[in-house]
Amino acid sequence: MSELAAPPGDWDGMNVDDAAVKIWIPEVLDQCLEALGTRFEQSKSDLARNGLMMHVHGRLFFEQLVANRLWKLTRRVERELIIKYSMEGIGARLEDDPRPAYIKAFGKNTCDLKVWMPVRLKESLASLGYESGQTASEYMRRALTAYYLGRTVLDPLRT
Repeated sequence: MSELAAPPGDWDGMNVDDAAVKIWIPEVLDQCLEALGTRFEQSKSDLARNGLMMHVHGRLFFEQLVANRLWKLTRRVERELIIKYSMEGIGARLEDDPRPAYIKAFGKNTCDLKVWMPVRLKESLASLGYESGQTASEYMRRALTAYYLGRTVLDPLRT
């Protein structure tokens, strides 16, 4: 079995979760994360952070980071940070609001998920959300839903 080399680029600081994001998710996604968390002995925050990291950087880079100890699959937050809530993305304008179709398919977003992640990952996700006309939280919710529940089967918003 061959070794995975570290990916190119600067990955310093990507193993420090110095930003918190609160994402409201549907109950079906919360149940999914709970079941997978039990199965793989990871917290829901760990699963969400790992899924979002793969969403942004791809599976190969993710596995290269893990293999070279630049990214830990599970993390333990040693201290409570000052950041309590994410207000990122409030200025984004939602055109042709697709939320009613999402809510019809998955139900209301009634479960809160606090995800600790590196600031660089949070900024990348906020930027992707802004580019797609969504708030950072909305973008992350949809990315997690597609990743963990399957986009082609369950996402009514695909074209």
